[in-house]
Amino acid sequence: MSSATERLRISILNSKVGKFEGKLREVRNASELVDKELQTHATYGGAFAAITPGCQFGRSCILINQLGLDSLGNITSDVHSLMDKIDRTLERVQHLSDYTLQQQLDNELLVLTHENTRSVLSELKSLPLSITHEILDQMQGTLDLTRMKQWLVLSATETSPPVPHADDTCSWLLQHPSFLKWTQSEETPVLWVQGHGGCGKSVMAGYLQEHLTAEGSNTLFYRFQRSASTTQSTPTSFASSLISQLLERSAGLPSVTGAYHQLKNLATQCHLGPQQCAIKTIWAVAASLLKMCGSQFIFIIDAMDECSFDGPSLPGRSAFLNTLFESIRETRSKVVIFTRPEPMFVTAMQSGLSIFMAGDLLLPDVMTFARREYEQLGLPDSEMDRVLELVHSSSHGSFRWTELLLHDLGQSLNIADLRTRIRTLPPSIGELYRQSLLSGVHRFSTDELECRNALLLTIFQAQRPLRTTEIAHAFSLRPERAEIVISGLCKPLASTFGGFFHFSHPSVREFFELCHQTGDDSLGISFSGSHGLLAEKSLSCLLEERYADLHRIESYLIANYDENAHIYTDAQPREGSFYNYAFRFWDYHLVRTKAPSKHLLRQANNFILSLQFAYWSERSRQDYGELVRVNVVFGTLVSWHKGLSSENQALLGLDNYFERAYSLLGTAFDCAKMDKVLPWLTRMTIGDFYFIRVLPDKATSTHQQVLAGLQGLLGPRHHLTLCAKSGVAYVKLYAGKIRVSNRMYNEVVNIQREVLGERSSHFLETLLYKGQSEYYMADFAAAITTWTKVSAEHLGLLGPESWQYLGTQWWYSQGVAYMGHLDLALQIFQSIVQKRHELFGPGDSFANVTQSSVGEIQLILGQHEESIATIQDVLVWRREVYPPSSVFRLDIEIALAIAYYAAGMKQAAQAMVEEIEEGADNLHSLFERYCQVAHLKGLLLAEEGFIDMAIHLLQNIVTEAEEDQNNRALLWIRLDLATLLKRRDAEGDRDQASANFDNIVKDISGDYDSGIPDEPDPPRLLAVAEKSLRLVRARRHHEARQELNLEQVDWRRSSDFWLWVGGTFYKDFFQITPLDLT
Repeated sequence: MSSATERLRISILNSKVGKFEGKLREVRNASELVDKELQTHATYGGAFAAITPGCQFGRSCILINQLGLDSLGNITSDVHSLMDKIDRTLERVQHLSDYTLQQQLDNELLVLTHENTRSVLSELKSLPLSITHEILDQMQGTLDLTRMKQWLVLSATETSPPVPHADDTCSWLLQHPSFLKWTQSEETPVLWVQGHGGCGKSVMAGYLQEHLTAEGSNTLFYRFQRSASTTQSTPTSFASSLISQLLERSAGLPSVTGAYHQLKNLATQCHLGPQQCAIKTIWAVAASLLKMCGSQFIFIIDAMDECSFDGPSLPGRSAFLNTLFESIRETRSKVVIFTRPEPMFVTAMQSGLSIFMAGDLLLPDVMTFARREYEQLGLPDSEMDRVLELVHSSSHGSFRWTELLLHDLGQSLNIADLRTRIRTLPPSIGELYRQSLLSGVHRFSTDELECRNALLLTIFQAQRPLRTTEIAHAFSLRPERAEIVISGLCKPLASTFGGFFHFSHPSVREFFELCHQTGDDSLGISFSGSHGLLAEKSLSCLLEERYADLHRIESYLIANYDENAHIYTDAQPREGSFYNYAFRFWDYHLVRTKAPSKHLLRQANNFILSLQFAYWSERSRQDYGELVRVNVVFGTLVSWHKGLSSENQALLGLDNYFERAYSLLGTAFDCAKMDKVLPWLTRMTIGDFYFIRVLPDKATSTHQQVLAGLQGLLGPRHHLTLCAKSGVAYVKLYAGKIRVSNRMYNEVVNIQREVLGERSSHFLETLLYKGQSEYYMADFAAAITTWTKVSAEHLGLLGPESWQYLGTQWWYSQGVAYMGHLDLALQIFQSIVQKRHELFGPGDSFANVTQSSVGEIQLILGQHEESIATIQDVLVWRREVYPPSSVFRLDIEIALAIAYYAAGMKQAAQAMVEEIEEGADNLHSLFERYCQVAHLKGLLLAEEGFIDMAIHLLQNIVTEAEEDQNNRALLWIRLDLATLLKRRDAEGDRDQASANFDNIVKDISGDYDSGIPDEPDPPRLLAVAEKSLRLVRARRHHEARQELNLEQVDWRRSSDFWLWVGGTFYKDFFQITPLDLT
């Protein structure tokens, strides 16, 4: 058996053993709990019998206690039986060497675990509640911890270990004066080891870890790997790897610790992985774990020069190093940092010790390495001295140059060819790479050459390190021969060491990047087609027939609507397959393909219209929440699609994106006569897509059909029916049917509270939407009460950084602002923006939305300069994303125009109004916004002294408006129009000013009844209406209600004060009365 095959099998076994041992730990913990409880019950039962002899009550208690003991005895026997079977199975794992038997073992353990788990769970029902809860809490904690580890892998994928050192090399480092001083002194915990590319830094780092670990030190190793993937070369990936290693070293992470909750919250809110988090949040977890471990560690960090600090949520290099060194000092740990000589580290190195891996230090090791490599290649002894002399004079301490030299010589056909190669050897590593690539033209067949080039392009453009098994799947290679084939084609440029396929040295990537930048096509490798290649491989994988299987799609679909459902193991992609990479990056590569082939476009078209797309979509919902990923992909595809030629656009039709695949899925469920719920869930998902794509008519119709169907199938109280009803309510809310929506939400909330409980995610989601309906109905006090409850639950369940908690806080602050507590609202809004920027950087869309709220509050508080700057920043982003007619853009432009006006920048305000009117296709159809723009135009005219024109404009709007068009913006027009009329004070102006408040309030005293239909309100009602409206606009709601009660009147239509739904939700900018018009 070859050593490569043996390593592969050991890697597989270790992976499986880790999974089995995780299951074993869960059961063992349960067993220990049961043993303790048995002892407690036995002691307690004996004592009770001794105290209460002959007592009927005592005998009853003992009998009850004995029943509990019987159940405990049963579960103990079952648990220990399961442990024994698993232990025996694990023993077999250690001796297993055949891949087929490994698969058989996996299946045996899976069946064994499932059978016994069902038995254990049935027995748990008869245990005392406290015992059951403790056992289940421990098992849940283990499950949560596993999920956290899987989440960490999204940023810090397991990487291959350093290449092992040659015998009798590297030991010089241990005798170096700086190293000895570093080991002996606590005053200098930082040691820098520098060396040029190819001098063996990574090998030395691996040697040092091996040596220190053998001496009993606790080592933590990380290598920045830009040569493997840009995602493996950030401070975030370093922190993620550190956390993973600490979790493996410790017995676990107690659920009572802050680190546990921090990590769980981050995993919940950052679905795409730790790279979404700000480094300080993920590092806080790492630092907390370091302190919890209570041990001194030695950090070994390789290739620090490859660490990337470019990113919105990444720190500068100085800040990162300061944070790292602070944690090292606090835990009395040490660190060795390997790096190329870089000016950016000069300042940091001044406070520590350093070693430079110079040529004279390395030459003995280089010669030892060269001699052994020469012997292993089987080259003639007669030429050894000549080759070694060449290495001695020309290597300059570079193992990489020496390795490439010997590899090139090893390709010689005979001694004459060998001597020719020695005489004509290219002087640089880059030229050696070029020669190696060009020599393949003669050594490989056409098919082999194409495969080699494709393999190299794959790792050149891959967004994370790829395992050999993934490459084998993507390129249809036989798994057992994949390493041999890949190595034979790609050496010395790439290798498969450690189960990963990667460039053999960072200089290889640098060489390819230079060729790519200069457009060098002489190598026969098309770098410009690398994204297209990966897009094609990804789509081929996504389109595999197994992902069109209805049962696999069903498993994800059900889980996305039922928080208690689980994904079947068989429904998930095969472990080690290329699917996980394709799942995450197919669209990334597709939209970066500048000249896509017709085959690739047809492939993409086939995918988005297929059942396989539905599988991908449902799995995306499980990983990212809702239809977030699906919608983002659609947006990027549309943008890329516009840049294609008309001929190519026709090959990829996006008009049927999502809808066709899910219609096909619904039909397939019907034809297969599967669970009758499934077609309705499919339609409900289509309705959600219609909603997020702003297709209200389709969304409303679809959601109503789904509600009727599920209600008839499952009844009105089933959780899926309630989910459908909530969907209908949401559509109605955004269609302006707020009262109906509010009634439906109240009905759903009441049933969900009873059926699902108040900690159910579905209940909390519905409660949040109920609060929105109250908010839009201007019942701000009720909305705030509702959101307070939701905020508290989300804070307790998910933590202060979860998007659910921050989203609820955003809505809460909106209500608080309308209640007049502007300083508090501004404080919360700004804290949300800061937190989102820390987590996701300045480009976060949620932060941009919240910035609009910040700008609004600043405007109302008179902070005009700050308000204008804030709103301008938001508008830049909105204009990049939305067309001029979009309400998402229009609302911000209106806000900016009003901010200009409030700051006295009249010309800027006027220019903004003209731009709005020119860009909006039919502003009058958006009547509330039309009122806002007309209101501002009227005030600008009045400022210029054209009071008659201003009054004419505003009076026409009031007069022409129908009763059902009355809204908050029109009410504020009435107030400022009254002010203008009173200022002009021409004949009849004061009467007209009062008349504009007709039909706003109604008498409820019972003493007034004109008896004449459409009779104008008397002066008393007109005066009360104007006074109360001014109080409302000033957010003095309590005083307004007192005034109405005092006069025994009420608002004729509460809906006049409702906020209009849509856009950015900031509707009430005209709460500031211009001072010169009062």
